[in-house]
Amino acid sequence: MLSGLAMDASLGAVVTRQIRLQGITVGHRDGFEAMLTAMQQHQIKPVTGDVFSFEDLKAAMDSLRQGGHFGKIMIDFTD
Repeated sequence: MLSGLAMDASLGAVVTRQIRLQGITVGHRDGFEAMLTAMQQHQIKPVTGDVFSFEDLKAAMDSLRQGGHFGKIMIDFTD
């Protein structure tokens, strides 16, 4: 939905490769801003896992695939 309502995909490839499509929805901006305000007010910090540099993207994907992580795996794009 973030990129619009139209989708350009070959359904033949989806069916023959047995691809599973699963959508997600996100809340509205006001709700997101209220959540951020509450997190700041109550000093709530998200649970994070390992941080990988962009150069270590393959290692990050391997870690995600192995499933032993706790919290979110993050990719740091800054230098």
